[in-house]
Amino acid sequence: MSRILIIGNVLKDVYLKMDGRRNDFETDEQGIHWLELGFNGEAHDFFRRTSVYGGAAVSLTTLSRLGVDAGILNSKTEMKSGELMWSDEPTNYRYIFSYKGGITYFVPRERKATEWTMPSASQGMPEWILVDRSAIISTKLIDELKNFLKFSPKTKLAVHAEKKLSPDGERLAEMADLLFCEDEPPIHKEEKIIDKIEVDQPNTQLVCHISPRKLSLGEAEEVWDLDRTDMMTHLTVYSTIVATVLGVVAAGGTPADALLWARLNAEQATLDGSLSAEKLQELAEAEKAKRKNLRLICRSLAGSNKGILAADESKKNLVKRFVQFGIENDAKLQRGFYAMMFATPELKKYVSGVILSDDNADKKMPNGETMLEFLTNQGIIPGVKADLGLKPMRDGESETLGEEGLTRRLRDYYDQGFRFAKWRAAFKIGKNQPSFFAVEKNAERLATFAKTCQLIGLVPVVEPDVIREGSFGIEKSAEVTARVLGSVFEKLEQRHVDLAGCLLKCNMVISGADAETQATANEVGIATAAILKHAVPRYVGGVLLLSGGQKPKEATKNLTAVAQNSPFPWPVTFAFSRALEEPVLATWRGEETQIKAAQAALVRHLEENVDALHYAVTESRNGNTDGNIEVLDLS
Repeated sequence: MSRILIIGNVLKDVYLKMDGRRNDFETDEQGIHWLELGFNGEAHDFFRRTSVYGGAAVSLTTLSRLGVDAGILNSKTEMKSGELMWSDEPTNYRYIFSYKGGITYFVPRERKATEWTMPSASQGMPEWILVDRSAIISTKLIDELKNFLKFSPKTKLAVHAEKKLSPDGERLAEMADLLFCEDEPPIHKEEKIIDKIEVDQPNTQLVCHISPRKLSLGEAEEVWDLDRTDMMTHLTVYSTIVATVLGVVAAGGTPADALLWARLNAEQATLDGSLSAEKLQELAEAEKAKRKNLRLICRSLAGSNKGILAADESKKNLVKRFVQFGIENDAKLQRGFYAMMFATPELKKYVSGVILSDDNADKKMPNGETMLEFLTNQGIIPGVKADLGLKPMRDGESETLGEEGLTRRLRDYYDQGFRFAKWRAAFKIGKNQPSFFAVEKNAERLATFAKTCQLIGLVPVVEPDVIREGSFGIEKSAEVTARVLGSVFEKLEQRHVDLAGCLLKCNMVISGADAETQATANEVGIATAAILKHAVPRYVGGVLLLSGGQKPKEATKNLTAVAQNSPFPWPVTFAFSRALEEPVLATWRGEETQIKAAQAALVRHLEENVDALHYAVTESRNGNTDGNIEVLDLS
């Protein structure tokens, strides 16, 4: 019997019929053949492909390559040697060409209607019926389908819905056991273009949302970037996703597995076909292995009694520090500054990870290795600043940039060798600030970043930073820090972020820089520990405290005071930038003869801060103190 019966039309995609100008084609690096032709007074690029079928044929081919027994209603097809064979030629054509960087296709105004016929007794009843996006929906079709489902109660219905539902489309959507909706969110919003579906029995319907940046099915989620470089049309890519999800769900797979397989298939399938079940299984296992490392990396970074060197300041801020110590603003000196720190003898003894800016990762060390390679070979875990800085909002508040292209950027970071990534959101204390809007918007972006990181295999370091600028007292700092952390963790939990595979990097609770009365180190320690214990869930992978404009000795005293207020339910360490770099700059001042002395200054301050960590006791999950823990070995 046909395990899955597809209702839909078969379209033959016609990209360009060959003629005498075939010698004018140019071939690009991907082997795609292009021809420039005039159309409507403009020049357009056509590409050459033949014998490719769209519509329901995409779903059938995808399911067949997954090993699913499937067929198209009223269509005579069979799979031979992995290819779809037709006993009759499809009558509907799509004409497709590249237009202004995208794929444009035309379909005939009059198309072949979708006609329902009862599955034959010899085939048996299908376990699933998939109404493909290419099907022409009518009241008659819906009524006949509804009657059949009453006749065959064990058959389930999957519907690939129209973007904007007609009355018939809405009726069909309400009948679905598994509903696929195409969402096209703007860059900074996720508004549903499809109308809201009112389902009679919402607890029995599973909805899969497909957008150019995200796939979701129940609580499961995958991130991806819709990429047409393989010349697949939008409809073909989405049909591949729908068929893959349905194939996995029909076989008893979990929603998480269904989305993972669908994402991998959509990213790697081409016009020549989708991937086999064996290949998808292999790729999925590799993806899962990456994600399993997240908790181990967290323990290695935060729970190894070492700190993190945050060497990811912007060029603008680095120049300011150079000017402060009379160092010439020179690209060679800037590169030499980082190379000097990273080559410090015994750096691994005190540092578990280093955060780089992405433009420093491929800069060369004196031995010819890139900075990223050098740190990895030293057994130090490399991380990267993934956000693109701050953008002003209303009333002087800010939001963090970097959502556009984030998925692709994070995948590139993983492939380069980074194993964790950081995203900073800054919150200014002022009159009625930070506002509810600023806190919620930045918290949502931190959660989106964290979820995306984990799906790619990077440990997310979320950094909500209540900055020190202002004249506020420590009580106000505590109030705002608690409010910000509460919102951040609420959003993280809403996005189902694995908190044990996530690190928090946050400010200490401290007086404003311009406050008349500065809190003592003891007060900072008590307040910071209290707020963290109150606001941070106990299963977070670790807490990294930033120096946040504190002077080196001040930061060390405050870190010591926080540690003395342990035990904590999670590891606590430091992730300092200025508090570690200023002593180096003050000693070095751009002079080659001072390199060893500057490195010694770095080691001295690292040692002082690592010593502070010895006061911190981390509770294990059963209430005892942690003993030896497994950490990642990169050496």
